[in-house]
Amino acid sequence: MKIFRWQGVIAFALIGGAVAVFLIMFLDGIIERGIEENGSQAAKTQIDLASLSTSLLSQAATIEGLEVANPDNNMENVLQIEKLSMDVDGAKAVARKIIIDDLQAKGIRLNQKRTSPAKIIKSEDKTKSTDQENEDSGSLSLPGLGGIDIKSPEEILKSEKLETLEAANKAKETIENLKTKWQKKFDTDLNPNSLDETKKKLARLQEKVKAGDLASIPETVKEFQSLQKEIQDRINRIKSIKSEFEKDVQAAKKQLADLKNLPKKDFDRLKKKYSLSMDGGNNALGTLIEGPLKAKLDKAWKAYKMLSPYLNKPSTTLKEDYKYVRGKGANVQFAKAMPYPDFLLKHANLSMNLFETDIEGELKDLTDNPKLYGKPAILNFQSGKNEKFDSFNLNLELDKTSNQSKDTLAIDFKGLNLAGIESSGAGKINGGAANLKGQLKITNENDLEGSFKAALNSVSLTIPKQDGNELANTIAKSLSSIDRISITIGIRGTMENYQLDIQSNLNDIISGAVKKALAGKMEGFESSLMEAIKSKAGDSIAGANGSLSGLLSQNKILEQNQSAYGGLLGQAKGGASGLKSPLALPGGLKLPF
Repeated sequence: MKIFRWQGVIAFALIGGAVAVFLIMFLDGIIERGIEENGSQAAKTQIDLASLSTSLLSQAATIEGLEVANPDNNMENVLQIEKLSMDVDGAKAVARKIIIDDLQAKGIRLNQKRTSPAKIIKSEDKTKSTDQENEDSGSLSLPGLGGIDIKSPEEILKSEKLETLEAANKAKETIENLKTKWQKKFDTDLNPNSLDETKKKLARLQEKVKAGDLASIPETVKEFQSLQKEIQDRINRIKSIKSEFEKDVQAAKKQLADLKNLPKKDFDRLKKKYSLSMDGGNNALGTLIEGPLKAKLDKAWKAYKMLSPYLNKPSTTLKEDYKYVRGKGANVQFAKAMPYPDFLLKHANLSMNLFETDIEGELKDLTDNPKLYGKPAILNFQSGKNEKFDSFNLNLELDKTSNQSKDTLAIDFKGLNLAGIESSGAGKINGGAANLKGQLKITNENDLEGSFKAALNSVSLTIPKQDGNELANTIAKSLSSIDRISITIGIRGTMENYQLDIQSNLNDIISGAVKKALAGKMEGFESSLMEAIKSKAGDSIAGANGSLSGLLSQNKILEQNQSAYGGLLGQAKGGASGLKSPLALPGGLKLPF
């Protein structure tokens, strides 16, 4: 008797060997092409790998030369990583889950130039050409000032929110809701049918009195007393309703009264932001910084929104609810292990190149299903003193474990050496050091709130002259003599519509220089701005006042009902009083009741 069927064993060994040889020779190439092709389609931008190697025995993979192209500039890589090595959970991989226990990433660089144009995955009209440089590269050449041109009030109001307009619309909505509320209340509590019924009751009693039926007088007196009480209760109810109505009217009037000061408030804010004069808009610095800064922020928001869907899948139900029916048994399940998300990076050590200096970082608990995993992703980069800066600390927490996501970025950058920082064709910082500290919160992946403070010490600037741009040259000259600069930037709003509040000690200096350059250019700007604000918000304010008039007109219903019931009460009292007086009988006899 043969224990082994050697033909089968040999066939199995040959097939297994062939599969092993195939995996050893071709698996890396298959995975590499999959990442480049499928990853590029998913990210809507070209992804390249210099090489990829895997080890089935050690359950590890190594990637070298990872490049992710910028979808808006095919001559730039938004991300580059020199070497990426990871330990993968092979058992989970069989279940089609990517669980990385540990990852090492070295040579991380952001926004690097490519050696050749990236393939356009998704064609867009705004895609930059291969030879075009980034326009938001931190230029110091005072871009976008346009000589000494100033935006018209109409142009300003196209891009700015008016608190007056929003408050007027809100007041109108509130008053319209009050009108609806009171109309329903009047229809219920002041039903005309109730008044008619009361009139009919009084008329019937008055007919009884005219009939002179002496036997029914005591009963009629009681009916009059009952009717009086009914009418008095109705009057008391109307008074109570009237008191409540007056409170709502006063609140609505206060909302409209508050509108009177808002046009001036909007005017002061917009004048400060756009009027390039010493008296009003000393935020020439905002004009200088806001354009390039917004370009960088818009780029960051786009990357954040592109990444977020991959890190926030719908949560998986952890426990099913069972309904037990008496007498029909129960469903009993064995205990299940905690389910894993489809992707999970438990821990990573990172090395990023910042200002030609390597800084170390750590990433924990990055997953595509944080609600299931139950932990926020945390990223931290930090570095001590070196030739480029004194210290650097960046903390990022992506908390998507609940229905309301809360992502927080905090940065603390001290002692950055500014010498030599420049951009092609722009200005140059000859020396100085900078400190930057701040925090940004993103709620529900859309709502922004943050504040950052920058302090620059011993600064020396060189800004080239711009032909035909008198304002830019004036500001450049005033900036070249500055030694100490402090800037505060506030961010609030949504990713699609956010506001920057930029304040600095440079405002007064720049505004003084601008005042000399403008020399009468601002004449008429402020009056036109106020008129434009009033014009834009005028219809909404008028609509709110009209709604209040409609609400006040409803008071007539209360007055009419109160007057009507008051008259009925008088008649009822009079009828009852007549019945209580002695009634004359034939022959001069009187019967008192």
